[in-house]
Amino acid sequence: MGSNEQFVAKVRRMERSDIGAVLALERKIGKGHSRISYKDMVATDLEGPLDLSFVAESDGQLRGFLLARLAYVGIPLGEVCIIHGIVVDPDYQRHGIGGKLVNALVDHCHAEGINTIRALIEEGNAELRLFAEQMGFRRSKITNYDKTFES
Repeated sequence: MGSNEQFVAKVRRMERSDIGAVLALERKIGKGHSRISYKDMVATDLEGPLDLSFVAESDGQLRGFLLARLAYVGIPLGEVCIIHGIVVDPDYQRHGIGGKLVNALVDHCHAEGINTIRALIEEGNAELRLFAEQMGFRRSKITNYDKTFES
């Protein structure tokens, strides 16, 4: 697709029927390997009350997705939408799909009265950090601490 071509993607809430296409796109991004399984997708309770995931499609094909979920964090407990990941087909990157996905989520959260959206970004991922900043996200006062275990 040439950089001067007009590209239109439809963004909508993710549905259970999207799982196969989401996993296929994740495998494409991972060059045959996926960090997400069918079991992971079903466990997120797609279309459930805490699910805030979206997909972008064109010509009947999935071009990108955003995995997000409502969480209750902090003391006192507060509602926070957490973006777990944004994936755009490499053949369709730089056409505004990621921005459309984030904007759809922002609009949905605003309509539902959810006032905070948190994006989880690896410290060394400068490209994703720049994208988040361009979308209006700012570094939060929250610092993540992880404890990992050997399997």
